[in-house]
Amino acid sequence: MEGDSSQNAHRRGEPWALGTALGYASANIFDDLAVKLSGPFIGPLFRGLPSLAQGIILMARHRTLGQLRPRSPQYIGLRPILAFVTAGVISTVGLFLYYLAMVLGGVVITVPVQETYVIWGTLIAWIFLGERIHRYALAGVLLIFVGLVGLSYGQLRGQPISSQWYLAIPLVLTTALTYGVSGVLWRYGQLRGAHQSVAIFLQFFTSVIVAVLGLIVAGQFVTLQAAAGRAMLELLASGVLSGVVATYCMFTALRLMAVARVYAFSSLTPLVATLFAHFVLHEFLNGLMLAGIVLVSAGVILTQVFRPAEERQA
Repeated sequence: MEGDSSQNAHRRGEPWALGTALGYASANIFDDLAVKLSGPFIGPLFRGLPSLAQGIILMARHRTLGQLRPRSPQYIGLRPILAFVTAGVISTVGLFLYYLAMVLGGVVITVPVQETYVIWGTLIAWIFLGERIHRYALAGVLLIFVGLVGLSYGQLRGQPISSQWYLAIPLVLTTALTYGVSGVLWRYGQLRGAHQSVAIFLQFFTSVIVAVLGLIVAGQFVTLQAAAGRAMLELLASGVLSGVVATYCMFTALRLMAVARVYAFSSLTPLVATLFAHFVLHEFLNGLMLAGIVLVSAGVILTQVFRPAEERQA
């Protein structure tokens, strides 16, 4: 009977885990539609708003505001707070680069390269947090590298979305690096007692501020006024799908399934996003590019699934 109960839990968890990949992949499609309509500059602002709203709601629900008050017994200290604020700053800079990369390379190039953040996160956590790297994770890094080479070579032989598609690769690699650093900062803050609701609020409150400042500094604030309502709705939809729906699906799946199985499902995001981009947005995709993306997904699975046990439990 106990085995049947466990099997039923897995079955209930699998749709939620698949929902994680579908949520993130669908968000990429809405991102692409929005940048084609209004350009890359307003993306970080509108994509961050749903997550900021989620953080406020969760803080109210869990009554965690005291973690930010210096005189409260719940206060977590300045260092964890600064970690989440820093994560918000650098990830928003990375998000600006991500949208610019999407204009140049489309979803097919941008999303698989973005998934290399797992490499940077693993390496940075090894250096600064002393976390171990499993040998299978190293094999995953090699698969990701080979997959990206195959993806690039396949694009050279295909029909790129723009003549400067190759510039998308260093741009989105920088985005991946900022996401990797942000993930380590999140882990640092949560290991020091910060509740997840506080982490979400601080990161996305900072993100919205940086997004507005970025528009002003870049002289692109006028694009906010000129942006089409449709583009704003598409970016808000992206924020809801990635920051609310996919996140909720992931944490629900983690309650019902083994961590490794959940990570295996979520690591399919680049493959799902690419197929969506090909069939919905009609972006070019040949066999070599698809093989490269499959290798990237396999590498991400190895990197995510074979994490040290102590990292999963922290």
